[in-house]
Amino acid sequence: MKTVSEREGVTGTIEVCEVNVDLENGRKTRSANLYVPSDVQGISDFLTLRDRKSQEVYEYPREGVALSEKTAKMLNVSVGGTIQIKKGDESDPVPVKVTRIVENYIQHYAFLSPDTYEQLFGEAPEYDYFYLNYEDHSAGAEQALGQELMHWDACSGVSFVTDLEEQINDMLKSLNIVIYVLIFSAGLLAFVVLYNLNSINITERQRELATLKVLGFYDKEVAMYVYRENILLTVIGILVGAFMGAVLHQFTILTVEVDLMMFGRIISPGSFFLSGIITVLFSVLVNFFMFYRLRKIDMIESLKSVE
Repeated sequence: MKTVSEREGVTGTIEVCEVNVDLENGRKTRSANLYVPSDVQGISDFLTLRDRKSQEVYEYPREGVALSEKTAKMLNVSVGGTIQIKKGDESDPVPVKVTRIVENYIQHYAFLSPDTYEQLFGEAPEYDYFYLNYEDHSAGAEQALGQELMHWDACSGVSFVTDLEEQINDMLKSLNIVIYVLIFSAGLLAFVVLYNLNSINITERQRELATLKVLGFYDKEVAMYVYRENILLTVIGILVGAFMGAVLHQFTILTVEVDLMMFGRIISPGSFFLSGIITVLFSVLVNFFMFYRLRKIDMIESLKSVE
């Protein structure tokens, strides 16, 4: 550890114990990774524990256990509750109080301090993972560092956060294609619906609109007579759609989630704004097409027609 700490470019190191345990709360049981750092204060340079909703950053718990949010939800436990931790098939479960519920999206985690671990299990944690912060994040520098570490007898594997980040970004890029297709399809559907509604509206009110033309209304004035209704309906549709979209989003997220993963629950304000802008643009486009249809209304034939 000292040799790595003295290496050029390394800004921090820490030892970590990670053990697979079973977390129990009544009849509910979940397998999780128990995370124990060698230095409770120093771990803040490598790991941030925070609340998802308030974004409040927590200190690493010195007493009790901190659970990842999805883990706490699956166990149906909240802050102040008590869970059982079972380490290995032969050991008995030990009770511990939940002091924090923190933001995490992949896998289940429980966070303990070294002192709490020793109190619960009667032995000191075995640190089998070694974390380090490295200044140079280029692929070449990381590859050279990884090759150097793999020559050590004590090192069985090396992984980089940048590799994990790249894998996730690649996965999201492929997912973005699906999202863009859905957005385009939704926009096209909005255009078709708005166009048909306007077409039906003009057809049913053709005699009324022709009367306005006979009375001397200009084409733009007749168009605005129809547009005002369209604008009002578009605004109402955006507001109702935003509310229903938020409800549908929550339902979809909770439906597609798997046990080991939690998806984001928050819709950014920019998404609501963008959806509203897209709807307005399609509404304007529909009004543009409808303007030429209004100009072509035959006043004589419309007034002669029998309702």
